[in-house]
Amino acid sequence: MSLLGTSVMGMNCHKCGTLLPAEAAYCPSCGAPRSEIDHFVRETERAVILALTTGTEALDRAVKDLQPAFDKAVQTLRPAVEAVGKATNDVVVAMTPAAEATVRVAREVADKTIAAVKPAVTKATERTGNAVHKIREKVRTGRQP
Repeated sequence: MSLLGTSVMGMNCHKCGTLLPAEAAYCPSCGAPRSEIDHFVRETERAVILALTTGTEALDRAVKDLQPAFDKAVQTLRPAVEAVGKATNDVVVAMTPAAEATVRVAREVADKTIAAVKPAVTKATERTGNAVHKIREKVRTGRQP
């Protein structure tokens, strides 16, 4: 079925909607003459083409009318966008030393924490190792603790 009521087999009657055989001069259901139907189809086609053409032309005119306003908006906003970009860059430049200092201090704190905890961890590791060694000896010799 096409947009305008015709199909590969024929067309539909404009009065009752019955599918018309291709060779029929009249609608078999309501008797409407085919010439009237053909006229209706042609008028409908013309109306659709006119509507599409008129709509396309209106859209083209709207685009042409709106283009200067769009160009002006871009020109107006460009300095603001550039200012935001510069301000962002300024913030990055200003914050970089503080971020680097924070990382440096965090690294120093981590190094000091490791230095303070390492002797205790080493001592605990040695004691655990000694205890494991004694248990293995007892297991190997068969002695009870």
